[in-house]
Amino acid sequence: MGLIHGGYEAKADGFLPGGASLHSCMTPHGPDTKTYEATIALGNEAGPQRIADTMAFMFESCLIPRICPWALESPSIDPDYYQCWIGLKSHFTCELTNRELQNGYNQAN
Repeated sequence: MGLIHGGYEAKADGFLPGGASLHSCMTPHGPDTKTYEATIALGNEAGPQRIADTMAFMFESCLIPRICPWALESPSIDPDYYQCWIGLKSHFTCELTNRELQNGYNQAN
């Protein structure tokens, strides 16, 4: 994923034009905690939004990229990148059926 111009709405802070991120195959990724929580707070009012004055790109691949040593040793690597997801909370709920409750289903399972 890379940003050419403007801002990137899924990373509210710190993702600048010329920046890029690399997520290996099957690695979870997505909007940072700040952006996700702000969108969830809108509830049903979130709706679609037009995003203007920006240009970003993303490549998807089922292949596992190999990173050359030169890139791994770059002073531009952000070793704290993962911290943008710290504090992310689950907004999913578990609604049990009467049958599950009668069978003694424990939500901790």
